[in-house]
Amino acid sequence: MQSLFAWFNDPIVQSVIISPLVGAILGVLFAGLNSPPSSAAPATVQQTVVIFKQTIIVKQSGGRSSSDDDGWVYLFAFFAVTAGITWGYSKYANEILSYWLIGLFSCSAFILSAGAASAMRGQYSNSEWAWYIFAPIVAAGFSFYLAHLAQVAIIPGAREAAFRYGFIDFYFKALKDEHRMWLLFQIAGVFLGIFATIAAALRSIHYLALMNQRANGGLSSVWRFITRATLFSARTEGVVLLLFAAVISYFMLSGGAYELWQNKG
Repeated sequence: MQSLFAWFNDPIVQSVIISPLVGAILGVLFAGLNSPPSSAAPATVQQTVVIFKQTIIVKQSGGRSSSDDDGWVYLFAFFAVTAGITWGYSKYANEILSYWLIGLFSCSAFILSAGAASAMRGQYSNSEWAWYIFAPIVAAGFSFYLAHLAQVAIIPGAREAAFRYGFIDFYFKALKDEHRMWLLFQIAGVFLGIFATIAAALRSIHYLALMNQRANGGLSSVWRFITRATLFSARTEGVVLLLFAAVISYFMLSGGAYELWQNKG
């Protein structure tokens, strides 16, 4: 609730988000329900593949020692990035989750306003159009639950330890194996949850762009560009990816992935 009050009382949110959305409910006119144009495949794909194959051949001719060195470099970079992400999340988990919640409130307000305005204008031509609003609303609501799971799962004392140690010492000395795995699963869950939130918002934006791409005026080309840019979120593959991200995020944040790792160990 504190995040909700902070979001609602923020003057920038009130002026940039809430006021325009309320105005949209009361008077914005949406028009046009064209099918978005299909995008053509780039003509440079074949050439890119040929260049890629040539690059692989040159690397293979460089010898075994170069490949081994590259492997050690990649391994070191992987551990360094993992340690840095774990350290950063432990240090700023509260802030990250607060920004996620603020984004969720904004997305939910946008989705609900677009749906209410469309219902008032009678722009739902069939049940398929309702899914453009219903699916993002469900995804946003579930994302609130995911954010709650992430807040509950924060390890006590991890924030203080992250401020006390550098990211290498924090990862390898301050944390035990079970702590590292728990944090990695939590970070993956938060990332997928945020991805699901963004995917839900893009689906709603695509719906709004569809209704406006036929409108006459200087913004018509902008709406057509947004329609093409967000097309994937409206397709079946986009919805499946959204659901997959939400389910896997729940599996990570609820502790299911950690329990599976413990049982295998």
